[in-house]
Amino acid sequence: MSKIEEFAFKAPVSRSWFAKLGRFIYEHRGWTIAIWAILIGVSLIATPALESALKETGAVYEAGEAYQTEQFLQKELNVIPDALTLVFQRRSNSQINPIEVTSLLNQIRRLSAVRSVVENPQYRSGDGQTQYSMIQLQVKEREADRAIDRIEQILTQQSSSSFQTFLTGKPIVDRAVQQISKADLGRIELLILPLTLIALLIVFGSVVAAAMPVAMGVTTVSVTFGLLYLVTLNLSVSVFALNLTTMLGLGLGIDYSLLIVNRFREELQSNPVEQALIQTLETAGETVFFSGLTVCIGLVCLMLFPILLLQSLGIAGAIVVLLSVMSALTLLPALLGFVGHRISARQSSQSRLAAHQIWATIGRIVTRHSLVATSIVLVIVTGLTSPFLAARFGLGNSDILPLSAPAREGIELLQRSFVPGETSPIFLAIRTQTPKDPILSDQHIATLYNLVTQLEKNPRIASITSLVNLNAQFTLENYQKLYRSPASISDPTIANTVKQLSSASTALILIKSHTVSNDAASRSLIKELRSLKMQGLQVRVGGQGAKELDVIEVVRQRLPIAFVALIAATFIMLYILLRSIVLPLKAIVMNLLSIGASFGALVFIFQQGHFQTWLNFTPVGYLDILLPIVLFCVLFGLSMDYEVFLLTRIKEAYDRCGDNSKSIIIGLENTGSIITSAAFLMIIVTSSFALTSLIFVKALGLGSAIAIVIDATLIRAILVPAMMQLMGRWNWWSPRIY
Repeated sequence: MSKIEEFAFKAPVSRSWFAKLGRFIYEHRGWTIAIWAILIGVSLIATPALESALKETGAVYEAGEAYQTEQFLQKELNVIPDALTLVFQRRSNSQINPIEVTSLLNQIRRLSAVRSVVENPQYRSGDGQTQYSMIQLQVKEREADRAIDRIEQILTQQSSSSFQTFLTGKPIVDRAVQQISKADLGRIELLILPLTLIALLIVFGSVVAAAMPVAMGVTTVSVTFGLLYLVTLNLSVSVFALNLTTMLGLGLGIDYSLLIVNRFREELQSNPVEQALIQTLETAGETVFFSGLTVCIGLVCLMLFPILLLQSLGIAGAIVVLLSVMSALTLLPALLGFVGHRISARQSSQSRLAAHQIWATIGRIVTRHSLVATSIVLVIVTGLTSPFLAARFGLGNSDILPLSAPAREGIELLQRSFVPGETSPIFLAIRTQTPKDPILSDQHIATLYNLVTQLEKNPRIASITSLVNLNAQFTLENYQKLYRSPASISDPTIANTVKQLSSASTALILIKSHTVSNDAASRSLIKELRSLKMQGLQVRVGGQGAKELDVIEVVRQRLPIAFVALIAATFIMLYILLRSIVLPLKAIVMNLLSIGASFGALVFIFQQGHFQTWLNFTPVGYLDILLPIVLFCVLFGLSMDYEVFLLTRIKEAYDRCGDNSKSIIIGLENTGSIITSAAFLMIIVTSSFALTSLIFVKALGLGSAIAIVIDATLIRAILVPAMMQLMGRWNWWSPRIY
């Protein structure tokens, strides 16, 4: 062992909480392993039930105007915005056979779970190649799967030579997301585990040492799935929670175990097993504890956003991070207590010493040329971040599915055959000030007539369905006369339409735009509709586009709060650990740099469409606004992991020698290899999710991998030590408040 290593590794015996924990775990290692084994067994029993409990993506703001408007319309007019859509497309060299369509729809109508099947002449395209029907279910959300299975079975059994069918709509999209996500997770786990095991064998040179981090990762994910099932009994949880849980559970479980095992092997060189374990938890254990808390802080901040998807990921992420820390501080030490010296590789320490010398050399070069190194890295990171300035945000719907998914095919077929806004109509709910004021009075009919006449002139609107444009030959006076006695309307089509579009005090206007819901023209139209003022009437706007605007707006409102909370909590946590004002501030800035570079890469790839062939996706021209939020909160903690690994070692050295430059070199020498190895393993885990089929998960995995690459190379290996050298003794400045 070199003098610099001996200086860095030997620590005085302490009676810290972590040292006491190490002694307790060693003395009760059998019981510790037994308790974890029970937790794993119970969790494995609950996991199959969890998969069926996660139903939707959850990208909706339930307190928003649009969602509340749809709930009101469902109660007042029995309107189901998320009804199923059955699309018929004629086959080549044939016409859609109306008799076969009627027969098929009648079979669906007879299902007990089906409330109604709505047909309308407007649901047929001008060229006759496409038509659709709306299917409304009358079952609870958790029972909808069975009804959808039965409908799909009918569609399969009644295949036609004149048309093909596509069943779509939000429930079908959510179902497809769930099925694809489950299949992807199975494939990814089979890919990740062998790759990480091979990488760990290279790092440790020992089968026993390599197997432990993998075992910790699998344990963490398994127990988290069991706890998530308990959460679903009381709260709705997004299906994407499974993806984040697996990615973080495997990644952090392996990361923390790698750090613990590596430090344990070092301590074994000069201590018996029990003392080595105590020393490991006192040093690396404390680092893991604070690292886990910083990651957890970021994920908890997701719960500040009142959106199911973000709150679900916050809950699932916090659980898996806490379990990763708990397993690293209890289960892993218990196993190490049994394994003892067998954890070490049967090889000389020459390779380890060579790696330390390489990192020491890098540290000397960086500290010697700190100003040049800082300038170069900042230029590179700024260039990588620049595409983010052109970011355009939207909210993913069916376009998160692969092109081959029938649910997405059906929606895109409707958009091509009719208008892009056909699949996302705008619901304009107009109600009187009091229930006793009838919406069909002459005065209100005149107001509605003038409104619709004005809207029909709007170039952004493709079609309007309302009470006052049912017949092109009718004048305002005709409609006023018609609705003075609606019960006596003789035309059954008009009578049925009036029943569907009005109640005593409410009228519904359906608007279909020439653009999709994420388009700027659709959004401006919705904003204008929301600003409408009509005498004696209240106007509320619903629909997919309006719900997207509500989500975007609430994200923008809550983002500053979450950002400040995350920064403040992280700063306090790092101050407690490092006893410095400057280092936590610098660490936060370093994190923002690596995250910014990752965001720039996401815009370059997923918004602008670069590498779409290699990554097998179709760009949609925007970033899902929830993606940067999730990535920011996740990456802020993950990046801080490596910062904590490095700074705690530098602080150990500085507390002993008081030399800033020497401490930087020692810290980099003794953490360079482990941070690189941990980052490499985390990159294996996160980048594997870039191979999934759902674009949200693909972007989440790839964005994480890119941030970790930048963080572990440019930021931790160069920029952090270079800036610490420039700051000198100011790194360790702190007011005397403790």
